[in-house]
Amino acid sequence: MPAIPDSGDLTATPYWRVFLLFLATGIGILLLDGPPGASFAADIDDIARKLQIADLLRDGQWHDLSWPFLAMPDAYVTPWSRLVDAPYVFVTWLLDPFMEPSAAFAAARLIVPPLWFVAYAALAARVIQHLSGPHLRALPIIAAAVASLFALPEFYPGRIDHHNVQLVLMLALCLGLVSPHPYAGVLIGIASFLSVAVGLECAPFVALALVGFGLAAVWTGNGDLAQKLSQAGLALFIVTLPASLLLIGPRTMAQVQCDALSAPWIAALCLGGLVLAAAPRLWQFPHFVGPVSRLLSLAVPGTVLLAGLWLAFPACHGGPLWMIDPIANEYWFSRIPREHGLIEGYAEGAPLAIPVVMGFLMAVLIAAWDWARPRTAGSLVILGMASAALVLTILQTRNYRFPAVFIPLFVPAVLIALPTVSFWTRRLVPIAVPLCLGLALVGWVTRTERAIDPVMLMQGDACKDADFAALDNAPPGIVMAPSGLSFTLAEHIVSTHGPHQLVSLPFHRAAPSISRTAKALIMNDSIARREALAPFAYVAVCTTNVTFDGSVAPLYVALSAGEDWPGLVDVEADRASRFRLLRIDHEALR
Repeated sequence: MPAIPDSGDLTATPYWRVFLLFLATGIGILLLDGPPGASFAADIDDIARKLQIADLLRDGQWHDLSWPFLAMPDAYVTPWSRLVDAPYVFVTWLLDPFMEPSAAFAAARLIVPPLWFVAYAALAARVIQHLSGPHLRALPIIAAAVASLFALPEFYPGRIDHHNVQLVLMLALCLGLVSPHPYAGVLIGIASFLSVAVGLECAPFVALALVGFGLAAVWTGNGDLAQKLSQAGLALFIVTLPASLLLIGPRTMAQVQCDALSAPWIAALCLGGLVLAAAPRLWQFPHFVGPVSRLLSLAVPGTVLLAGLWLAFPACHGGPLWMIDPIANEYWFSRIPREHGLIEGYAEGAPLAIPVVMGFLMAVLIAAWDWARPRTAGSLVILGMASAALVLTILQTRNYRFPAVFIPLFVPAVLIALPTVSFWTRRLVPIAVPLCLGLALVGWVTRTERAIDPVMLMQGDACKDADFAALDNAPPGIVMAPSGLSFTLAEHIVSTHGPHQLVSLPFHRAAPSISRTAKALIMNDSIARREALAPFAYVAVCTTNVTFDGSVAPLYVALSAGEDWPGLVDVEADRASRFRLLRIDHEALR
């Protein structure tokens, strides 16, 4: 089957038709799959993002990424990018003349995510056209949108976390890889920087895209590929410093933050871009005619760069999550389902929809590799990114959004080419879904029911129905509370402009304070408990009728059952609410 050139005729099926079909199908799925009786779906990341944007709207401090409602007791500084906050602030400002500020902000949270989906559909439609050729029927386009099922929920109204922005930027990167536009390389460079700036989840795919496209240019010696590679590197080099200055400011640019845009990542992006920009220029000389010399022109400076980064930033040798200690890992991080692999998720009773969809995506990927043999460098690089995304999802389910972005791009091309694929591919494709489904069924048969323990209740009981008058009337101080309650308290403190602060929220940079909370509320060591509570003024819990063995989380179990504890004094002696606030008497604390 002849290759479809990147510059193929796109007039047979108008772009607007592909875009509208993809957009309408996605909107239909969102409407059908939306949460019943709710205008939006939000998780803890969305709640925290709302609090972060609200703080920006209040004080206008663009480069101040500290959360004033948290004290660990040190200040908490978030790794989350202002790039995600900006559209919500802008829309809020636009609506301010017509409604109350709080209503304007609430409306912005409903308006912006669907607008991101419009951008997502626009980019997906263009990439699909480049991959599939000039003639596209309606059914393959609809199938591509349906196959994006796991990505679409990121665009619900109210989904204000950074993941929807990441998905849009990944598609922009893909478009740069396959587009024949003379300045497509600029799009690759800009999308690469912005993806890393928004969140490091995208970093592996950015690295794979740049390295893969570089290797394609090295192997083929194609002048157009070399020019696009150099252009991408130059754009990355030029954009990194001024954009970083705008997003994080000079102070953070000089800091070493291994989990966010800062000195290590700025150096990697800026110098890496310089290598990618300069190496293809050397290929014009006679000494760099062969693929080996071209490869060395990239590999040698690239290796020197990586070694230099390793030596210059030893603090990052432990990875971006180095601050999660064994206590925080045991009582919090290891209990997060998305941090586990798919097989473990099946054994814990994950929905059967997950393996069915993953099996379908695997089938598409198998057929796409067969289809891609005679294809272009850009399509092969995207296939590599799609394969990596599927593998990473199997190892850690938090990556599930990325295969749902990359793989559906190939659905129309695969459906068109399926009758012509190889014998073995036609045999393997039908096996993928039953295989994944069988794996899930085995997991369901062998799964063990996990009983609710105090630690689980601490994370899940948000006490939404409680009256927080005790907190409002208490003198200012830092409150230690379980993670579920902490989110509710954070929203209350921000909405009422209360003077109190919280010890922690369940995010990785707060791992030291999560350990403090575990030592105080969960562990049975009175000395460690007193040390953990020493910097703080209050302990707060939600009372419950659920009974537990007091040997696990003795302090939390006692307080949640309404019992007294030496050194903890109820702020309100006669409580009518589930919310219980206790003042710490550090001298009498046991």
